[in-house]
Amino acid sequence: MVEFTKSFYAEPFNISFLQQIVNFVKPMWSFSEWQNSFREIYVETILRNNFFQNELAFQLSRGEKLLSAMFFQRKEDKNQVDQWVKEKSINLPIEYKSKLKLCLEYLSYMDSKVHHIMTTEDIKLSLFVGLEKGYGTILFEDLWLKIKTLGYKNMYLWTDCECNWEWYTKKKFELIEESDYPIFNTKTNTYKTYVFKKSITG
Repeated sequence: MVEFTKSFYAEPFNISFLQQIVNFVKPMWSFSEWQNSFREIYVETILRNNFFQNELAFQLSRGEKLLSAMFFQRKEDKNQVDQWVKEKSINLPIEYKSKLKLCLEYLSYMDSKVHHIMTTEDIKLSLFVGLEKGYGTILFEDLWLKIKTLGYKNMYLWTDCECNWEWYTKKKFELIEESDYPIFNTKTNTYKTYVFKKSITG
């Protein structure tokens, strides 16, 4: 357990808090015209793609309220998202199955970009969400100190234009790739993606 104030502690992520993250990100990561039940599946697919059965998923909470969460992945870590999606999508209309397929293809494509440049001595920040203002930064800064003690050399992550990617530049992450994902482009907007790196040993 990582203590960083007298009142709050970073602790292992409790999967029972996942629904709170779903509720928080659903307006940002899905479309209001979709059925609500599908919106939840779609968003949870993204979350479960970034959750791994390891000791590197953390949360900051106040009682039953989740304040922030961070999930990390080693290069060799695997998740169970494909099986989860298979079970949840059995009765979905073809249209929604297609949207999930596109989502998984995008996640896999971006993950592979990071995994390609990672070594087994690096770590990937796979999910970072702050449900209340300020608590994400508090959790990040203290977990950064913890990660430094574990012997990893670099931290990598990818994000996109739907997230607050500028936050990472403020935290001295190096932007090593900026590109677009043409499948998600529209006539008026380019869907930008970003890969960041930060040395842990420095």
